[in-house]
Amino acid sequence: MVSKSFIIKRIDFEKKPITIFQHKLRLLMKCYTIRELQLDEITQNLKFKKSYKIGSLKMDDPKQTEGRYEIEDIKDSGNIILRLII
Repeated sequence: MVSKSFIIKRIDFEKKPITIFQHKLRLLMKCYTIRELQLDEITQNLKFKKSYKIGSLKMDDPKQTEGRYEIEDIKDSGNIILRLII
C-alpha cells in the first residue's frame, strides 16, 4: 500500500480535478501516463490503468489499479490536502 499527501490550491482543484488526479498519480506511481481514470466521488474510490515509456517504446499495463483518496480542508487558507492511497 502506497500513500502520499499533496497540498493543492482549492481553486485549481475545483476547475480541473481530473488533470490534477492524473498528474499526482503519475508522480506517485512513477509511470508515463494514466489512462481510463474513473472517480467515484461518493465512496472516494478511483480506478485507472497506467503505461510506461522505456527508451522510445510505450508499454501499456493491462492491469487495472484501484485505490482511494481523501480530501481535507486547511483552515484559514485557500488550499486543500489531497491524500492518495493505492
